[in-house]
Amino acid sequence: MTNQHANDETYRPPLSVSKADLLDDGADDRFREVIYALFVTATRFQDIREAFGRDMNVSGAQYFVLMAIASHQAQGGIGTRALADYLHVAASHATVEVNKLVARGLLAKQAHPEDGRRVVITLSPAGKQALEQLAPFRQQINDLLFDGFGREDLGELARIFDRFVNNTARAQLAVAAHEQLKMQTVAAE
Repeated sequence: MTNQHANDETYRPPLSVSKADLLDDGADDRFREVIYALFVTATRFQDIREAFGRDMNVSGAQYFVLMAIASHQAQGGIGTRALADYLHVAASHATVEVNKLVARGLLAKQAHPEDGRRVVITLSPAGKQALEQLAPFRQQINDLLFDGFGREDLGELARIFDRFVNNTARAQLAVAAHEQLKMQTVAAE
């Protein structure tokens, strides 16, 4: 056995996190397992979202738009900016997807009752029907996804993911700043 192979057997990657509260005896093995599980779960959720969209003959992103608007239907619909904020996407992205769904007859846009320059987006009758047809499949899959979870678990999960929504936004800004600095450094060389 060469010295290089001996090194490989004892190699440990640098810590993934520096917060002592997230380490076990100075190691980050459990932290890395949680990160891996989050990525696997996120990928699987993405796949499921795409399947819901395919079942409705739309994209996964368009399915999300339809569900977000359905969540606001009882309040008379939602504006484009509020929809984008609700989905945590750029307003331009929301506008593009809404326009595609309007063209397909699944959404309707009306002038805002108090400000004619703005629009209110609602489900069309065809959009409601599409969601109604998807409901049994969606319920089946969500029942599987949350098997073994109770109301308290769901509440705790909601609190944890509210933190993740905020923390991932902050992390995205830090990544963008890091990449910008790296580009500036490369350009200066």
